[in-house]
Amino acid sequence: MSYNRDMLKYFLITTLCFTQLIFIAQQKEKRKKLKNKIAIEGYTKYMNTASVLSLDSIIGDNLIHNRIKIKAFLSTKITTVIEMRNRIFYGEATRLNPNLGALLDNDQGQIDLSFVPVNNKSLVIHSIFDRAFVKYMGDKWELRVGRQRINWGVNLAWNPNDLFNAYSLIDFDYQERPGADALRFQYFTGDLSSIEVAIQPGENLNESIIAGLWKFNKYKYDIQLLAGNYNNDIAVGGGWAGNIKESGLKGELTYFHPKENLTDTSGTISTSITIDHSFKNGLYLNNSILYNSSGISSINTNANPFQSFSYVLSPKNLMPSKFTYFSQISSNINPSLNCSFSGFYMFGFNVLLLIPSINYSIAENWELMLLGQTAAGLKNNKINPLGTGLFLRLMVNF
Repeated sequence: MSYNRDMLKYFLITTLCFTQLIFIAQQKEKRKKLKNKIAIEGYTKYMNTASVLSLDSIIGDNLIHNRIKIKAFLSTKITTVIEMRNRIFYGEATRLNPNLGALLDNDQGQIDLSFVPVNNKSLVIHSIFDRAFVKYMGDKWELRVGRQRINWGVNLAWNPNDLFNAYSLIDFDYQERPGADALRFQYFTGDLSSIEVAIQPGENLNESIIAGLWKFNKYKYDIQLLAGNYNNDIAVGGGWAGNIKESGLKGELTYFHPKENLTDTSGTISTSITIDHSFKNGLYLNNSILYNSSGISSINTNANPFQSFSYVLSPKNLMPSKFTYFSQISSNINPSLNCSFSGFYMFGFNVLLLIPSINYSIAENWELMLLGQTAAGLKNNKINPLGTGLFLRLMVNF
């Protein structure tokens, strides 16, 4: 009897273990299939900021910045993308800005996907879905519907061709850049050519962006032409990207003309040209100039140069000055360390903004960055410091 009971016990244990192994194998197979269907990634960043107005006035602040990216492969042709940006602000600068929550809770899309769950004097939490679209892939075409990034620019510093998502390099902590609630259709006519149409609807035509873009390659240059309705204006323009010997040459130009006054000369030209060069030792140089025909060519000598940073950003007004110069030099000291030094100079405003930065890869998926932004302006023939910001950021990708 004991022998039979032992045999039965061993049989039950063996059966249970075998069943458990089958269950684990099935779960692994399910997770593997799920992994092939859904991809989740993102990052979390902590940034400490010190704003230095003078040696007697230093304001600190803290930011926890998280991003979650979810991509679901519904079929071989249909993909859904959802990305959420979450930020937690706390510290002295947050306490000194009681309107911070209201300023952050500003969704320009057709659907308000911005939330401020906590809006206290010392703590503000803001979340926004800045990507939420469905992509359908055909053999030679692609359709995207929803909140997405539509990048038509070719330059680094300024993109007059970027009708849907204007951005500023000064906002260094938002590398994904804003999204637009739009429909985008691309038809690929060749390996280096395509035709696309994008529509960002508004309440009416004067609050909508409807434009087409044609890309092709000619004489070893990537060339693009665009035209469309940009809110109150008709927009036409183009861009190119190629090389002169071993240096890169890129340019963009867009002309905006009011639809109500097509016969007058009240249009705006926004154009930028870039020359860059990458050396074999890892050194990279970029020099760009921006021309804004509606910008300011000179200001009163008694005016405050700090007002040059208060302007409404758009492809028509990428910088408030008529001419702005940008230069950058960067180098990979070693595979883990990158150093960069950038500068903006706004002619007319006579304002110089310097941006040195150091990026260090601590380990796989971990990065430490130290960045500074310091501005100075010429007023009454004297150089006046306008303030300095120091940013220390730790980021982990997952």
